[in-house]
Amino acid sequence: MTARTVLVTNTLEEFRTTFNSLSSTDIGDPASLTTTATSIVGAINEVNATVTTAFKIADDSSTQQTINSGDVLRISSGSNITATVSSTDTITVALDSSISGLTSVSATTLTDGTMSINSGSFTGVVNITGSGTANFTTDVQVNGVSVATNAFAIAQAVALG
Repeated sequence: MTARTVLVTNTLEEFRTTFNSLSSTDIGDPASLTTTATSIVGAINEVNATVTTAFKIADDSSTQQTINSGDVLRISSGSNITATVSSTDTITVALDSSISGLTSVSATTLTDGTMSINSGSFTGVVNITGSGTANFTTDVQVNGVSVATNAFAIAQAVALG
């Protein structure tokens, strides 16, 4: 905005045109406002009353938190979850590639890219290591040959040679 000056030597006509240019050029014509106000001050007040400098976030239980202008919204990482902020106005929440500490998983198929568990069957397994007892209720095969899974069948196979 240009500073308007009326000199002591200006005529009344020069004063009038300088003064009139304040509203038409520097401030603007109130008739062109898109608010219901009839003055510049009224328009600024009307806009200021409608501008929201806050927003709310809510969780699944409907607990709400207001984020005011100047506040920082933080998305926290947690067990097996990573939150990453990037440009422009983006946050990415991801499941870690290595997951630990789970007590329960429910899915039809679980896979790590090489091994799959699908409806109780293991495929793509190279080694199984563990301790304890393995219980099999159906035919067990090693290299395509059935292996006996109960004591009587094993004893019978040994006795028959």
